[in-house]
Amino acid sequence: MIKSYLNLDDKEKENVLEFIKENKNTYKSFKEFEEEVEGKICNYGEGVLFYLDNNGVKGKISVILELLKKIDTVYFNKLICPYDNKEILKELINEAKALANKYNANKILLGIRDENLLELSESIGLFKSYSSYNMILEKKEIIYPTLNKVGLSSDNIKDYIDIYNKSFMDMPHGTFIDFDEAREYLENQNTGEEYFMVTNDDGENIGFLNIWINDNKGFFDIGLIEEYRGRGYGKRLLETAIKSLMDKDIEDVCLTVIEKNKIAFEMYKKRGFRIYHKISDWIE
Repeated sequence: MIKSYLNLDDKEKENVLEFIKENKNTYKSFKEFEEEVEGKICNYGEGVLFYLDNNGVKGKISVILELLKKIDTVYFNKLICPYDNKEILKELINEAKALANKYNANKILLGIRDENLLELSESIGLFKSYSSYNMILEKKEIIYPTLNKVGLSSDNIKDYIDIYNKSFMDMPHGTFIDFDEAREYLENQNTGEEYFMVTNDDGENIGFLNIWINDNKGFFDIGLIEEYRGRGYGKRLLETAIKSLMDKDIEDVCLTVIEKNKIAFEMYKKRGFRIYHKISDWIE
């Protein structure tokens, strides 16, 4: 039987919490699970689905519903399932699909981080389409001219939201932010995270840059508005990200890339980034 977190009784919720603790590698922290069942990412728990039988909780899948309003795409992730049970996997995925169809999703993507679960998925006819990776920079010298940065502030928060969404919503694995999320960005700037709009030499807002540091590794996200792509700004934006992190005297410059974003992937490789970790595989 598949049940949404919203429909669990108190005893079932207790069992679910124990199940999550037993499968702790699925989440970075227990807080991340709480945000799924209490926040809008999975529609306040509706999209957090569990497989239950008489012996307790046996499986789980998360259905990301938050992005539907803007990009018509639903992501399935945080999959937990016995490695030898095709039926549980089928039921979880079928119920997740039914929920996505309820909200008229145009596209569904399933993300899997566990190689054993990927093999199980292949056994029911679901095959990897592409992967996402962490990359690390080997050529740290600055090569191209950088762009200008304007830090996120309470005065320009609406402009930042507009630039971010125009830069990211039409990309593979596109996403968007709203005012509440941007306000959280403002608050997080005191914890080692920094957020910028990026301008060209004429002072036009053309993209965004976000940077953060974790264990002396610097990470970044960048995005460029469509009308400014193919004009050499991508290389300069990447260089701006690299220099911003190198100025902080960190050990490594890293990024996350979706293999399907071929233009960005190739640009990163040419600039001297190499893959050092596969994050997940994706099934379309």
